[in-house]
Amino acid sequence: MVSGCVLSRGEVRIYIAGDTIWCDPVALALSAHRPTHIVLNTGGARFLVGDPITMTASDVEHVVRGSGASQVIAVHMDTINHCFVTRRLLQEQLQEKGISVTIPSDGEKMPLK
Repeated sequence: MVSGCVLSRGEVRIYIAGDTIWCDPVALALSAHRPTHIVLNTGGARFLVGDPITMTASDVEHVVRGSGASQVIAVHMDTINHCFVTRRLLQEQLQEKGISVTIPSDGEKMPLK
């Protein structure tokens, strides 16, 4: 299941992904809406059994490489006990692949660049 929405005003289009992983519906939404900014629930959240229900570093890599967005913002880490990918770990894993995303601190306001 995928949850997400697109907000637009003029040339700015923001895709906000809810609890989802990289999958065909996300790829289709990015292709159809061509967002300029993307906000992703990351953290690799999972239940006691099963695969992640929010994006891991690998999922974020797919989004960055497949979107062409000017800014990808990774949120939903470090404060939720079922998220196993921390801000630090996500940053390290993405840096190893040469990928840069914005990872705000709790409560930080993010200007859209």
